[in-house]
Amino acid sequence: MGLVINGRSLARRMTGVERYAHAITDVVLAEWPGSRVLLPSADVPGLLRALRSAHGFGRTKGHIWEQLELPRAVGSDVLLSPANTGPLRAQRQVLVVHDLAWKEHPAWFSQRFLTWYSTLVPRLCRKASAIITPSEAVRSNVIRSFSLPERAVHVVPPFLNNEWTPPTAPVTDKPYVLMVASLDPRKGIDRAMRWFCALQQPAFDLVVVGSPHRAFAHVGLPSGPGIRCMPHQEEEALRKLYAGAIALLHPSRLEGFGLTVLEALSLGVPVIATDLEVFRENFHEAPLYVDMEDDQAITHALMQVMEPGERVKRSALGIRTAACFNRARTAHALHGVLDPILLN
Repeated sequence: MGLVINGRSLARRMTGVERYAHAITDVVLAEWPGSRVLLPSADVPGLLRALRSAHGFGRTKGHIWEQLELPRAVGSDVLLSPANTGPLRAQRQVLVVHDLAWKEHPAWFSQRFLTWYSTLVPRLCRKASAIITPSEAVRSNVIRSFSLPERAVHVVPPFLNNEWTPPTAPVTDKPYVLMVASLDPRKGIDRAMRWFCALQQPAFDLVVVGSPHRAFAHVGLPSGPGIRCMPHQEEEALRKLYAGAIALLHPSRLEGFGLTVLEALSLGVPVIATDLEVFRENFHEAPLYVDMEDDQAITHALMQVMEPGERVKRSALGIRTAACFNRARTAHALHGVLDPILLN
């Protein structure tokens, strides 16, 4: 019996879900050498250069390919779907659920997306051979929401690859506070921009890196002097932006893990974040937690991380915390989920 990766998400624009999918795929191909990556034929050219064992097939793509063509190609093999969705007709499937934001906050999403996820995801979760989540917070939520047995849902944390190291040439223009997030209601970008616009002639800019996503409802964002919005950045450019920042501001209302926080901490960049259960679980006291509805609290936290002694302390703590999320830990967790299914 073989192991197949649902590669549909691997050709998409890179957000946290896609980063996780790429990392998991890389581990699977190394730990289970006979594994295959299946993806729509239209997506093969760009991915063949980056992925071993990538096979394209079919005449469709998107959800139609995933639901109708993919299960026929998988057959009786075990399918790993790393990005929230998979085919209902798969005989043996391990599904990665990154969060249940669509269920808890439906107003954040487009009606089309919400209808599809509300129909598909509960059925997938109840049918899957096993479910993977990136954190214990999401695991508990999935078990509770779909009345699943504890043994059916497992935590497999993400990791940063070896290339995720400080760049040699960080950004050096005007000081800035950084945000890295999709432009959607969940990420709290509107909160951060309102805070920044209320400041009186700040000596720093607010740099927002992210793009809108069709799955989410439109976010009306304020604009003003000193706000710099940038589209999605490739890894090299993103590392430079992290390295040059005063701090990462992460005002999310909900997260499944917090990969952006992990990236910043790994580079020794102070993080000012919403006090979410999942952040406490994964990063403990490395970020500085604040009430993002309190402008004065955000400003006070920023002044705190700019103090040299505090900055050195938080930088060292962040690097130590991020080091816990390594490839070996992810591989060990994956073996715990996949080996029993493959041997059954």
